[in-house]
Amino acid sequence: MLTKYLLAAALVFGLCLPTASGQAVYGSIVGTVLDSSGAAIAGAKITIRNMERDTTSETTTNESGNYTQRYLIVGRYQVRVEAPGFQAYVQDNVSVSVDAEARVDMKLQVGEVTQTLEVQSEVPMLKTERSDVATTYNVKAVEELPILSRRFTNFQLLTPGVSLWPVSLTAAQPENPQGSYRLLVNGQSFA
Repeated sequence: MLTKYLLAAALVFGLCLPTASGQAVYGSIVGTVLDSSGAAIAGAKITIRNMERDTTSETTTNESGNYTQRYLIVGRYQVRVEAPGFQAYVQDNVSVSVDAEARVDMKLQVGEVTQTLEVQSEVPMLKTERSDVATTYNVKAVEELPILSRRFTNFQLLTPGVSLWPVSLTAAQPENPQGSYRLLVNGQSFA
């Protein structure tokens, strides 16, 4: 009898695992460091600073000039790259969102180590390498958006591609005999 209970508990635990792995709380910054001729710079030091918390992470470029810094908390970052014989390069206001990669590619100019090239432009928010969608709401949006009944689950309906099915608030229909509601994301049901 105890074996049946243990088996049932293991089955329930196993069914819960796939839903727990679907939660994402981090983002990442990736990019490539090149010189002015387009050649990759290997071993360049990348310093990534969270502008809100004043914490830093460091990494280096690989032999192809690529770098990746994963597990970054959502927020605004400053990316600084330094390599011997090149001017330092700084990119401010890099926005990191949940489950998204912000790409910051950099071209370094040959120069003295004491020179710094600082760029003040924003990194584009359009993701071209992945097709998933994630939305982050700040405190001001949560407080000021007119959400009926103030349920936090209603905020997911503001994400592009998410809809509530059926749209009408009627009871049972031929295609929905129980009268239940499903959440659709790009046509895929998450009931």
